[in-house]
Amino acid sequence: MKNFLKILISTAMGSAAVVSCAGFLDEEPMSNITDKNYYSTETDAEGAVNAIYETVGIGSVTAYTGEGNANTPYGGVFFNAFWLIQDLFSDNATHDLWSYANFDNFSLDETDGNLKTLWYSFYRSINTANVAVKRIPAIDMDEQKRNHLVGEARFWRGLLYGELVKFWGDVPLMQEPTEGVDNLFDVVREDQIKVLDEALKDLQYAIDNLMDGYRSGYGRADAVMAKAVYAKVALIKAARTHASEDWQVVADYCNDVIESHKYDLYDDYADNFKISNEHGIESVVSINYQKISDLWGSQFNVALLPSEILSNSPNGDEGPSNANYWIEPTADLYESFENGDTRRDVTIMSEYTYSDGSSIIFAESAKYPYYYCKYWDREAEPQGLNSDQNYPYMRYSEVLLMYAEALNEVNNGPTEQAYDAINQVRDRAFQDGGSGIHNLSGLSYTQFRKAILDERRWELALEGSRWFDLVRLSTNFTGDIKAVKPNSFPDEKHKLLPIPQYERLLNDKISQNEGY
Repeated sequence: MKNFLKILISTAMGSAAVVSCAGFLDEEPMSNITDKNYYSTETDAEGAVNAIYETVGIGSVTAYTGEGNANTPYGGVFFNAFWLIQDLFSDNATHDLWSYANFDNFSLDETDGNLKTLWYSFYRSINTANVAVKRIPAIDMDEQKRNHLVGEARFWRGLLYGELVKFWGDVPLMQEPTEGVDNLFDVVREDQIKVLDEALKDLQYAIDNLMDGYRSGYGRADAVMAKAVYAKVALIKAARTHASEDWQVVADYCNDVIESHKYDLYDDYADNFKISNEHGIESVVSINYQKISDLWGSQFNVALLPSEILSNSPNGDEGPSNANYWIEPTADLYESFENGDTRRDVTIMSEYTYSDGSSIIFAESAKYPYYYCKYWDREAEPQGLNSDQNYPYMRYSEVLLMYAEALNEVNNGPTEQAYDAINQVRDRAFQDGGSGIHNLSGLSYTQFRKAILDERRWELALEGSRWFDLVRLSTNFTGDIKAVKPNSFPDEKHKLLPIPQYERLLNDKISQNEGY
């Protein structure tokens, strides 16, 4: 994908087509771009699909301006808020940047700017996919390639609707490109199960039509990837319905991915976050960033790293130069790792050693005792600037953990296959080399659910997982968070996000989630 992220902006905008600010109700129709006659060649079809990747990733190639009704026009679905807020809205992280305080403190309301921007970003990307799904079938081109391109678009639409339901429950279901505002004021929220079923139809179409060898690699969707995402969206459905047959679907699709042998675990957990390993053996879905210029790079480093490394360096020139630590890990997360778990020091640092052998202990010389360092490739980006680091939306270890979770739910207790799946992840974490020293065994259904919740916390910190893991797996959602953040105000209503007020002001037919 890195190669085709450089598409001409005119092509990207031609495919993105219309959404401008807070959501699908804040439109600037552009009939000269959305006219169906624009899409006439295979190149046009590919451009329409390429634009989707732009909207889920960087989202824009212009600098932050602070203009418009969204919080910022800069950044796609997965650029900042998506992965930041899911650890903040849990027991994993606290905030330093004021704009994230509402998530950290559980004082979130419908006027929050990050909330509005996230909603906007989702529907902008969905509308971009809708344009491709609508226009590509009319293009005179090779049928299999045409179906493949529609499959790519439907892959992303299915993934995005799954995430929308995870965040908001019932949401508007938009499956046609928006080319005007006349019909938008009658839009209502659709039942979440209906939306998820439509998302799964999209993903099944992708599974059935994505070809090997055409547009392959660099993070582009393929059939096995679509099966993995199908399992992830099916898990969201199963967590809502609690139906055994829905959990069986999760298990079946995870098993298909496992049996494909397309993916595997790296021997070393840290290898997942080396830029040279992007799209490697463990990467299922990665959101691509490339530092063509500072604007195109990912912002993990500026968001996570401490400025004190540089300011305390022996010569004043070693360490990240644009570090603003927007969020920090909780002490509870750091201390929850078991002794010998290599994931702790890959994910969080409590000190830093300089090239001359001296070191800084953060508890003594920095604002906070711990900082996230998971996405800092110190060899590739020693100054901690915006980088080529991709966002790992889904890794193979998550497939294994979903498989284990689903089998436990289907069988009311862990099976041999469930233990094998979770223990593969643990064996890598502790560098046991297959010895089984840290293997889990003999657990009840409830104990295994707790083991899955814990394992996902250690394995997937900062990967957009913790909040929803607590929502579906914790037996005391508010209590678990309150124990770590005693000054926060978690409530059962926080198992969903509020619908942005801006959207509801435009259309009073869109209802609000209970409690907001």
